[in-house]
Amino acid sequence: MKKIVIFLIILFMLINISIITLAVENENLDSVYLQATNTEIRNGEEFSFTINLANIDVAAFDIQIYFNNELLEYVSGPENTNVIGSKIITVWYDETGGANPKQNCELVKYTFKAKEIESEYIAIQGEFYNSEGVQVQSFTDGIEIIANKETQIETIEISEESEVASNNSRLKNLRLNHEGMTPVFSPDVTEYYFLTENLSQLDVTAIPENTNANVTISGNTNFKEGLNIIVIEVTSPDKTSKTQYTISVTKTKDLEKANANLETLAIENVTIEPEFANDIYQYHAIVSNTTENLNILAIPEKQNVKVEVTGGENLQYGDNAVNIQVMAENGYTIKQYKVNVYRRNDEEQKIADEEQKINIQKLNAILEEQEEGEEQNTSNNSIIENLEENLWFVIIYSIFSIIIVILVIYRIKKEKMDKNKKSVR
Repeated sequence: MKKIVIFLIILFMLINISIITLAVENENLDSVYLQATNTEIRNGEEFSFTINLANIDVAAFDIQIYFNNELLEYVSGPENTNVIGSKIITVWYDETGGANPKQNCELVKYTFKAKEIESEYIAIQGEFYNSEGVQVQSFTDGIEIIANKETQIETIEISEESEVASNNSRLKNLRLNHEGMTPVFSPDVTEYYFLTENLSQLDVTAIPENTNANVTISGNTNFKEGLNIIVIEVTSPDKTSKTQYTISVTKTKDLEKANANLETLAIENVTIEPEFANDIYQYHAIVSNTTENLNILAIPEKQNVKVEVTGGENLQYGDNAVNIQVMAENGYTIKQYKVNVYRRNDEEQKIADEEQKINIQKLNAILEEQEEGEEQNTSNNSIIENLEENLWFVIIYSIFSIIIVILVIYRIKKEKMDKNKKSVR
């Protein structure tokens, strides 16, 4: 009898300790963690980071990364990754239905290249599911990338530049001695805009990708009231290629009448990338093989502004240029918004339809797993929340359980002693 009582005591204690510590143990598991290479980098250098697993099995996940694509360039990542402007989406699920989950491993690796940064933050979010579709972990973290101020050795720069093709006539950098030039410089963008009330000139710094290229700058002094054009012409070292960059400088006392920004730019039933912003002037879009004409909506920020749309009709297979010219109220400030529209041919459309069908099936499967996982996760969370809310009850229950066991032991022992006394008599 004594052994049975001791066993009951131990059993009660183990049960109650397990109940109390269940939620705490689940919280302490470091299931998903982030690792990064050197985060102090020079412009032009690459860096990587990984998301790793420990202590859990993952049969599906959804990871979203947010970064500034004007300061950082996405280089590589997992195969099942889509890049939309400044957002990266990676979705994966185990095609065997959870028989081969990911566990204790480097889950994904992403590589970026710095363009021109001082400090930039990459935000990362993720949701991870087990083979039953239950969310086992949510993840929010980030990485701060800082520019390495250490001066680069001149000989290294020269050797790197010498590898640039002799017919290269592009700029590597273009900047002014005053802020306000839009859009942000890119070697592929050749038209820029600047607005001033009283400046009579601007200092222009234009650095070519090939240091042997010839750069000429004109029109950056003696600004008159109205529109002034700065021309930067780059001639390749072998003189076979020329690229002309322009900065349209509007000098005016009435800045409101110089507003040539669009408030809205959209194409019916077509997604343009990147997402529209009034200081982004180049976009691209893909349309189906049956699309011949576009319905373009271009609304300016100010009234009495003229908007002229060219292109968008009788689309040919392949690339089609759509140009939206906006002229401000003053009659001379002009901005050009451009959309490159790619029309698929019949074969390309067939492939795209098949890919879309597969993606929809995958997405539906993930959504079904997520719904099931959310229901299960809600149930599990309710149990843990109830335990946490009733923690004092559990503790008091444990104490009373121990007291009851002690009383039972005392009662049994007393009865045994009384029985022995009667035997002696």
